[in-house]
Amino acid sequence: MPGISHFSGTSILGELGDIGNYSKPSRIIKFAGVAPYHYESSQYNAQHTAITKKGSKYLRKTLYQVILPVINNNPVFKKYYRLKISQGKGHRCAQGHCIRKLLRVIYHLLETGQSFDPALLR
Repeated sequence: MPGISHFSGTSILGELGDIGNYSKPSRIIKFAGVAPYHYESSQYNAQHTAITKKGSKYLRKTLYQVILPVINNNPVFKKYYRLKISQGKGHRCAQGHCIRKLLRVIYHLLETGQSFDPALLR
């Protein structure tokens, strides 16, 4: 995938382990610790929360390191990032959204055994 070096890709795959351990992409997102934190108390439901930071800190660090080159080298991710910024999200929040999108793409590629084709992204 453009923007992800061989070293970073190997690091991501090494941290994820066997893709069969995950039944759906949200499990990988949770394992990476980039899922939005859910907070509610009685009648209060928080609208703006941080990420959970539970799971592999090494995977999370690698993902945050590779997301900017992915955004710069892939027009679909660049468009998605700009959409989140235009919705009023901050830089880090928009990065988090892109990371979750990247993890869903990685899950699909590993699950189906396909190689990356930017024309198939939406």
